[in-house]
Amino acid sequence: MDKLKGAYKTIGEVSKELDIPSHILRFWESKFDRLRLIKRKNNHRYYNAEDISFLIHIRKLINEEGYTIKGVQIYLKKDNTLTKTLSNKEKEYFQIIKEIKKDIQNIINNK
Repeated sequence: MDKLKGAYKTIGEVSKELDIPSHILRFWESKFDRLRLIKRKNNHRYYNAEDISFLIHIRKLINEEGYTIKGVQIYLKKDNTLTKTLSNKEKEYFQIIKEIKKDIQNIINNK
């Protein structure tokens, strides 16, 4: 059974989908603060679509454009467009959450 498009994915699923070994993903977590994966009580890592897009961007910079980890960090500090994109996505998510919360309150109040 396939997951929904926006569903969180485990590190194994992301590793397989992006063809990046899981130990590399764990290493990148320690080097890039923008990876905001979720760790559950069982210590499993879960990535959202935004994290996966960011990983694809990192992989492209390293594997195709020849950047080092330090080079990617410097590039990302200078590259405000990616930061703005993530910020806009976050604002969009918060708005959706507010709307869902309001809908739930309306459902509860109408019972």
